[in-house]
Amino acid sequence: MIEYTDERSRTLATKPVGRLLFQFATPSIIAMAASSISNLCDSIFIGQGVNSMAIAGLAITFPVMNISHAFGAMIGVGSGAQTAVAMGEANRRRALMIFGNMIRLDITIGLLLCGFGLLFLEPILRLFGASDATLPYAYDYMQIILIGCIISHAMLGMNDQMRSSGHPKSAMLCQLIAVVANIVLDALFIFGFGWGMRGAALATVLGQLIAFVVEIQFFRNKANFVHFSREGLILRMDIIRDIISIGLSPFFLNVCACVVVMLINRDLLLQGGLEGDTYVGVYGIVNRIGFVLVMMVMGFGQGMGPIVGFNLGARLFHRVTGVLKVAYGCATFVMTFGYFVFAVYAEQMARFFTNDEHMIELCVPAIRIMLCMLPVVGGQMITSTFFQSIRQARKAIFLSTTRQMLFLVPLLLFLPDYFAQRGWGGVNGVWVCMPVSDLISAIIAGTLLYLQVRRFNHLTEVQRRK
Repeated sequence: MIEYTDERSRTLATKPVGRLLFQFATPSIIAMAASSISNLCDSIFIGQGVNSMAIAGLAITFPVMNISHAFGAMIGVGSGAQTAVAMGEANRRRALMIFGNMIRLDITIGLLLCGFGLLFLEPILRLFGASDATLPYAYDYMQIILIGCIISHAMLGMNDQMRSSGHPKSAMLCQLIAVVANIVLDALFIFGFGWGMRGAALATVLGQLIAFVVEIQFFRNKANFVHFSREGLILRMDIIRDIISIGLSPFFLNVCACVVVMLINRDLLLQGGLEGDTYVGVYGIVNRIGFVLVMMVMGFGQGMGPIVGFNLGARLFHRVTGVLKVAYGCATFVMTFGYFVFAVYAEQMARFFTNDEHMIELCVPAIRIMLCMLPVVGGQMITSTFFQSIRQARKAIFLSTTRQMLFLVPLLLFLPDYFAQRGWGGVNGVWVCMPVSDLISAIIAGTLLYLQVRRFNHLTEVQRRK
């Protein structure tokens, strides 16, 4: 076993994995929950402070923001996984280079997305389902978000580096700063100044800017394992290649989500007829509700990632599988409990977002149908994160695409029409596509995970015999 000189590395190598997971995951869960609450507040403030069509306009922006987030997640997750392994190998020089190249990538991609997005914003929004009624709201919101995407990418990338280098509480604090600032500014800009969609977007960007400044101060401290350094800013194509290869899984996950939302919006506009925009708004509301649980599970995944990466680098395979089992069980419990709460209180959940009684009535069955497979989605998400953390990018990419693209897209292409022909309602067919896809994807993820755990158990047994 490698001898570690710093306390954080010794903790990652020796502390019981259950306690270690909660030490790392709790700040991430708090931060993710706070972030999801911030997203909810955006929707609630817009729904209550603007109107129900503004909710639909916000829903149109989801796929566009997913594209931006796809690039940010690719760099953040890819660099974070590499940093965790570098810590396990006690290779500080490589960790510094990973951090520096991550910063360069985030700034470059942020500039490109900002320029391209602003230039073609209206046709992009039309492509993703914006109508004459919803386009003005979506356009006002995305203009501000795109201008701020350089800050948001760099802020989220440094946050991943904080967490991966053994500072989950600092990462949580920075996200909480962004969230609290966003909520306060949301209320001020929407209800106080009457700035509507632009106010909501500006609140988001300013909240991230404040957190970004705090993160810069953190990484100026050279006592941290990862910090700003001249050496780290040297362009290394091998490091960039490694970051991108690991980060392709969350990248494809977000791109797939973008394509899926586009298809769902298209189907809802087609099957919903005159109420198409209303159904798009309903989908936006349900998406935000389910996202609360998804973000919590992502917190477990973020807490698990550095532990898995470090112990893989240290070749402590029994600890790798141990933390996986705890994270998988916790994610399944959270998703199962959460779904039952949402299903029972579906109407009350919808009322947070809108006073439109008809939209509330449409939300109730959508919540219960769309989210019914959440109990198996948690394990599938943990499995994908696990393969990212052990640097098996192809499997992680495959799992990221199965749930969204491989099954859901074909279902969306035929199931709504089938339901409409049978008289069951084409919109109901759209809702049903999602849980069916979730179930099939969870079965495949479970099979791949079982085979991988068997392999690690074998390696553990070989080590014990030695």
